[in-house]
Amino acid sequence: MNRISNLADGLHRTHQHTGWPGAGDADPHLASIASSLSRAADLVQARQHPTAAPSRPGQLDAEAARTRLMHVLYVSSHGVRVALNPYIADLQRRSDARQSSPRGDSLVRARDARERIGAIERLAGVSLKDRWPSALAHEHRERPWPSRLEAALARWDLQAHRTLAGPPTVSNLEVIAQTQQVIVGATATIGAAGAQQGSLDAAAVERVRPALAELGDSWSALRGDLVELRGRQARVDRPLIQAGNEVQAALREITHDRAGLATPDVMSDRVDLQVAAQQLYQSLTAAVDLAHVTRDALADPELTGGARGAHLMAHASNAAQTQAAWVDAGSLHQNRDVPLPNPVRDRLAERANRIVDTAISTDSSGLSLAARTTSHRSEPSLGRREEERAWSAQEANVIARRGCER
Repeated sequence: MNRISNLADGLHRTHQHTGWPGAGDADPHLASIASSLSRAADLVQARQHPTAAPSRPGQLDAEAARTRLMHVLYVSSHGVRVALNPYIADLQRRSDARQSSPRGDSLVRARDARERIGAIERLAGVSLKDRWPSALAHEHRERPWPSRLEAALARWDLQAHRTLAGPPTVSNLEVIAQTQQVIVGATATIGAAGAQQGSLDAAAVERVRPALAELGDSWSALRGDLVELRGRQARVDRPLIQAGNEVQAALREITHDRAGLATPDVMSDRVDLQVAAQQLYQSLTAAVDLAHVTRDALADPELTGGARGAHLMAHASNAAQTQAAWVDAGSLHQNRDVPLPNPVRDRLAERANRIVDTAISTDSSGLSLAARTTSHRSEPSLGRREEERAWSAQEANVIARRGCER
């Protein structure tokens, strides 16, 4: 880790010295990871005993944590290195054709950065060779906090509505689509585990399964379009990212075991699957309104997207084109945010309408699973009996003294 840290510091010094790459927005996913790791470091340092040595289980848990951190570095550095390949290939093509490169771009510096990031990837890979995923077997896990999932879902629904109340952005809508897709997938997983364990009605779970699959596909399709429309201004509302991360963490605490999915036995040992399924289905009921709000945000005339993605999506629509291009050449070259062409808006509207329809269908088919169960049955109330609704003599005298308009 110290060697990787030194390499990262060297990259930072080179960036400050050369000014490459220039100022710009960070990738929202990597920025979220960096923020989470920084927060975790603050929590550990605040609670670490200055002198006491950790126990043997504590040492094994720390080793599992270091392995996970190294895996994050390995995947992140690999992703950055792969992302540099098409960028370098484009600059190389311009150089071979004796064309000028855009201002601020540098083929030499990009190649140097790729090699140095590749060194970080190789170091992390060597560290993981004999540790991943075997070191995770001794990872310490507390039982999930019983109300964590319900609190996370409520916070997410509130924050998503707050974010969409402001000017809509493609990046925020992408986070909402991704998180809703995760919630739908976890609902299906926990529902199936509950049915297998006997906590839920298997027939009801099977009845809602096709609707859940269609709803998950609908959110996934919208997210794919929004990823394509992501431009240079990929700014995400920080509270929205935090709320979405908390939902995913609360769900993974139930549905995952080390590096893979947990078995139904493990899930049922961690939480009451019936209660967890009810909380998730109730969240999908509330998400019907979120689907409508998302549709309104996608229809907002102020919504903009990346020029390249908008051009490709409009061109693929085979819509009748006027004499003017869908996107001007300057915006296309710089991938600036531009107003969405009509074919793109039509496609997003189609995606949104499908989400609304499938959300309503899922809510209807999962109504029985979302209902709270009680330990005793009670007869349905039809209101007060007739003798209880009649005025007493004392009440009648009081009304007569006050007067009555009817």
